[in-house]
Amino acid sequence: MKKVDNKVVDNVLYNCISGRLSGVVKVILLAGFIVMTASVLYAQSNEDCAMCHDDPDLFTIVNGREVSRYIPANILENSVHSYLECISCHADADVEEFPHPEKLQPVNCGDCHDEAMTKFLDGIHGTAFEEGDKNAPNCSECHGSHQILSSSDPKSRTYKMNIPVLCGTCHREGAPVARSYNIRERNIIENYSQGIHGQGLFKSGLVVTATCNDCHGNHLVLPHTNMNSSVSEKNIAATCMKCHARIEDVHTKVIQSELWEKSPGAIPACTDCHPPHKVDLKNILATISDKTCLNCHERDDIHKIVDGQEVSLKVDVNEFVNSSHNNITCVKCHSDVTANIARPCETADKVDCSACHAEESDIYFKSGHGKAYFAKHENAPYCTDCHGSHQVIPSEDENSPTYRAVIPQLCGECHKEDGKAVQGTNLKETDAYYDYSTSVHGRSLKEKGLLSAAICTDCHTTHYILKEEDPLSSVNPSNLARTCGNCHKGIYDQYIESEHGIHDNTDDLKFPTCETCHTAHNISEVHESKFMGEITTQCGQCHKELAETYLETYHGKVYQLGYLEAARCSDCHGAHNIYRMDNPKSTISPRNIVGTCAKCHTDANMKFTGYLTHATHYDKSNFPWLYYTFWAMTALLLSVFAFFGLHTLLWFPRSLATLIKKRNEPKPIGKQMYIRRFTKKNRVTHIFVIVSFILLALTGMMLKFAYMDWAKFLSDAIGGARVAGNIHRIGALITFGYFIFHVVSLLKVKFQRGIKVSKFIFSSNSLMFNRKDIRDFWASLKWFIGVGPRPEYGRWTYWEKFDYFAVFWGVVVIGSTGLMLWFPEFFTKFLPGWLINVAQIIHSDEALLAVGFIFTIHFFNTHLRPESFPMDTVIFTGYVQEEEYKKDRPHEYEQLVKSGKIKDVRVEKEFTKEHMRKIRIFGFTALFAGTIMILLIIYSLIFH
Repeated sequence: MKKVDNKVVDNVLYNCISGRLSGVVKVILLAGFIVMTASVLYAQSNEDCAMCHDDPDLFTIVNGREVSRYIPANILENSVHSYLECISCHADADVEEFPHPEKLQPVNCGDCHDEAMTKFLDGIHGTAFEEGDKNAPNCSECHGSHQILSSSDPKSRTYKMNIPVLCGTCHREGAPVARSYNIRERNIIENYSQGIHGQGLFKSGLVVTATCNDCHGNHLVLPHTNMNSSVSEKNIAATCMKCHARIEDVHTKVIQSELWEKSPGAIPACTDCHPPHKVDLKNILATISDKTCLNCHERDDIHKIVDGQEVSLKVDVNEFVNSSHNNITCVKCHSDVTANIARPCETADKVDCSACHAEESDIYFKSGHGKAYFAKHENAPYCTDCHGSHQVIPSEDENSPTYRAVIPQLCGECHKEDGKAVQGTNLKETDAYYDYSTSVHGRSLKEKGLLSAAICTDCHTTHYILKEEDPLSSVNPSNLARTCGNCHKGIYDQYIESEHGIHDNTDDLKFPTCETCHTAHNISEVHESKFMGEITTQCGQCHKELAETYLETYHGKVYQLGYLEAARCSDCHGAHNIYRMDNPKSTISPRNIVGTCAKCHTDANMKFTGYLTHATHYDKSNFPWLYYTFWAMTALLLSVFAFFGLHTLLWFPRSLATLIKKRNEPKPIGKQMYIRRFTKKNRVTHIFVIVSFILLALTGMMLKFAYMDWAKFLSDAIGGARVAGNIHRIGALITFGYFIFHVVSLLKVKFQRGIKVSKFIFSSNSLMFNRKDIRDFWASLKWFIGVGPRPEYGRWTYWEKFDYFAVFWGVVVIGSTGLMLWFPEFFTKFLPGWLINVAQIIHSDEALLAVGFIFTIHFFNTHLRPESFPMDTVIFTGYVQEEEYKKDRPHEYEQLVKSGKIKDVRVEKEFTKEHMRKIRIFGFTALFAGTIMILLIIYSLIFH
């Protein structure tokens, strides 16, 4: 262990004990001394590390290779880190028990050299290092690991004379960096060596000559395309002037007698005349003229092979006439030519536009396009792909490929279904050009020629194009509204102040952006059917529960059927100026809600606004009346179907036996004796009942099951939800008509005959239930199970009476609630608005009960039971055969005979085939419609 100087210990203890120091200072000093002493006594020393690492045979396996871990004992003697312990850098090797972990964390030089580390990470080397690039340099590759020498030491890697060789290990021909990246020059070390700076360093030993770090910096190394780079066109003059202090004196006659450029490219930068690494005293602009280049490049037969294809290298001089570069010489762009060889352009590579357009180039290389190009993606676009090569025309010119009107087509060359942009990339949209072309922006540009219509560059910018997920992207969710607001300023102002205005998203809360509702490229006209039909779906992406409750209302149901005039989310809440209800600005706040409803419901009042637009019967605590109403109607519906469903199942076997027996009986021929069962008034009334009921059932069930495809299909087939609503109301008027007619007819009979009310209602032939119905029901159950004879039914059976009162009750209940839904403004003048919600539940469920009962139980009882199958025509003809009547209604027949009234109802008739055919067509049509409807209802209830 490391020894502690005894003199130090003695002095500290003596001062504390002798009383020369104050009490507080004594305590602090003693505590600090104890901690310091303990750390010195027990900290791991370099000698401890040397016990293992002084062994030349020590190694570890890294990526399948043996890597030596031998560290000579005296390696730190001349190092700038000689005063440090091993654990100062390798902190995780500081363990109490040996050995330390086999795999130690990489040394973080930034713990001490934070400023240098910050600059390194901001530079191109550090960026590549953080991205995990295997070719990216780290601190030790330049400075060494353990034997780090001062840069003033000739043996140091970073000594002035060694810098070019150090940088040249990567920046030379054949090195991985030169092969894998878009480096402006691949053989920098060789070019530097041949230049005046390199010759001064290597031949003359002039340590004052410029080396790599003099121009590019030590740690903050940036590409020349970056405007902050020391070698960018913007800063190169200042960089050169660190050595060439009197450069202004020798360049006083630069173009137009002006010293520095006023715009990019107007006056050449240092590197335009002096190639950056092969600095020669000769000016290539003066050495190689355009004529020299055109001696070859004007010929038709000049070409080269690129990717197996022959590419012409002919240059048409006439293309430069209208070009933006018409005053620029060839070598200004092709600056990497070599003047002293037979073909100067042999050393030329792709043109680097950043020499003049540094700012645009810097932006481009930071963009998605530039990063793809830098990574050598074969489909990445370069400057010439958009702007052209030799005939570069200003974007204001209609013939320019970057003219505003043709930008979508230019971008669409790659961003289409089979374009280059979608090959091998993970783009959000694979056919952006088609989507844009069909959008309101694309059609405005193409069909109307509106140059003010938004184009690709308006949203994605011209050069700084980034993916949506990049925080700096103009179409990133946090920036998108502001981008759209460049054109839609008024809407942006409304949106940004609303509840939807973009803020910091969380895992639970995502604020909507323009794209959420309008999409990215396929943007519809807000007044067109496509957009209008998507509004609720769009809002439902975030407000799922509210959207579901909305779809249960009348507004939501007709909206689902395609009636776009129905109130949607935006009609009530606003499109962009959406606020909470407690905000006075909100369209649904108490001060504004009546006006909002009055946009559609002219006579709306404050009670009317009590209608619950998002209520649900499932929420017992907030909407108890809806909850109890729903479950009361559900209980009624289930009990009725359970009771009569069981009744029908018990009846069916007996009915089937009757049918078999009936088939063995001979069919009557010619005129037969009939009993008149229904008058003409009864038959006509029943026809009105059939027609109105089918109309009401068809249109009503379409609305109830509006979420089903069959409902949408039927709605479209009859002309839409508005037509369906009109048909429904016509059916309602017919229903009110025959109901009033029936009630008036009953009262007329009552008063004409002078019958007492009690006798009129409870007589034996009345449709009111009596004790015989109870006896008949019990006898029927016995007959069904084979323990009793068939009951002797009278004029009206108990199931027929139930049918009658079901219709009577249904008209009253369904009709009254239907009127409330038809005229809500009137009824809410004296009733609370939430009663409209209650009326909707009752109206809907009672209608479902009526439709289900009529098209199943009633159809079976009258037409579909085997002895009447396929249809009982008595309700249409009014007559039933006497023999059949004797068997079916023995009690009624016996009473008619005893009373002598049999002669009034017995007739001899023969119905023509034509007459019966018309009856059957009408009857079967009604039966078919009802059967199909009940099947659709069952299907909807099962598969919802």
